[in-house]
Amino acid sequence: MGGSTVPAGRLVFWTPTAAASAWTDDARPPALNHEHHVRTAAKWGPSHVAPAWIGVSFGVGRAGRIRMGVAFSAWLRGCEHLRSRLIPAPGRCMRRTLPASAVSLRQEDVGTFADGASVQRQIEAFFDRNTQPLGWPHVVFATVEGADGTTVFLGADHGVMDGYTLAMIPGQIRDALEGRAQDPNGQRSLDCAAEERTTVSVPPAAEPELTAPWRSLLGDARGRTPAFPLPLGAPESPNAQRSAYRWLLDGPAATRFAAASRAAGGTTAAGLLACLALATARVSGERCLSLISLANTRPGKWRSAPGWFVGLHPVRIPAAPGADFAGTVALAAAELRRRGPGPESSLPHISRMLRTEIHPRFVVSYLDVRRVAGSPPHQRDAMLRSRIHSPAEVYVWLTRSDRGVHLSTRFPDTAVARSGVGRFVQAVAATASRVAEGHRAAEAVPSPAGPPVPQGEGDPLCA
Repeated sequence: MGGSTVPAGRLVFWTPTAAASAWTDDARPPALNHEHHVRTAAKWGPSHVAPAWIGVSFGVGRAGRIRMGVAFSAWLRGCEHLRSRLIPAPGRCMRRTLPASAVSLRQEDVGTFADGASVQRQIEAFFDRNTQPLGWPHVVFATVEGADGTTVFLGADHGVMDGYTLAMIPGQIRDALEGRAQDPNGQRSLDCAAEERTTVSVPPAAEPELTAPWRSLLGDARGRTPAFPLPLGAPESPNAQRSAYRWLLDGPAATRFAAASRAAGGTTAAGLLACLALATARVSGERCLSLISLANTRPGKWRSAPGWFVGLHPVRIPAAPGADFAGTVALAAAELRRRGPGPESSLPHISRMLRTEIHPRFVVSYLDVRRVAGSPPHQRDAMLRSRIHSPAEVYVWLTRSDRGVHLSTRFPDTAVARSGVGRFVQAVAATASRVAEGHRAAEAVPSPAGPPVPQGEGDPLCA
């Protein structure tokens, strides 16, 4: 939760509950990612606790507990996928679902705390205990009634949410507080999951085209997925990871950066990947950026469906030391255009096609929160994640909003990794700033009219 400011104040926990007799069998098949997530947890057993929640925090102004309870209840009843659970079984996980009327909320008044650090520890422990893949509920809430109003903290098992879903939630709950109903067609993610299974049940004619880039990427890393381009060192504590956060570009600079990326034939996502490639060449001397990128796999008609609909894509972008931004953007844009179809890029499906388990190590995600379905997020809305344990993973999340471009990363908590990731992020930031400033200088010089530049950006929404 390091990227979120946690206020002092009165802390209340909210836990969805339902009678055991209210659950009914549901024949709809599970989403690929969710089933893989549940089966992986089942291998460890129900007594194994490994927090893997994600979440979001946001302010709602002066809202009393009665209004908050009504809003949370209305939102939960409109989210069918949060009233459903998967039970591991041979062949395929079995689904059970609750009717909307069966869900209620239990409140726990934890007490008043004079400092935000104490509140944060309480919330993290609450989320750790109550968002396990094999249990229910999948989502819980905490509210802090502070000097500036009520702040909501939502934590959810990753199996039922991705970053795009998290970005939609603050607007949905604010709408519920104002009595505005949710779009029922935007909440049918169980139907979206069923359609996903139908899509991947038919082997694609282009399967060799989908697997060839993967085999090339894995071959470069001797059968493994790409690693971060700098040493990470041996963990100083058992596989603990550390998080870091940085604004790369403010709002005006992000607009100039996007224009520079378009002028080079790419999008903001391609421009940021180019910055990562150039930073890799600068700090490590590597002549190619190799990583796995994440992308939203929802078909257009399911744009507002909540859930975990994320695909993996192999990325290789050449960038020798001294390479220029425009040429590298063109290569990054070509990589993004080469991405395969949605559901067929999910981790379990890719592993099945390659006949080997994929374990991502160096991963990059881009999300433009200005384009999420529904009410747009506010400036102070913040995404959250649990403490992760891994000796080799480095994840980078790039988020575009009205405030600019924000970078969040997690990596092994070692002195070597802290230094290496810090140098890498600094190089990315310096490159992005130079591009934005260079475009401002170019705009100040009149130039002959040229061909029209597309004004819309087709960056996939990632998570």
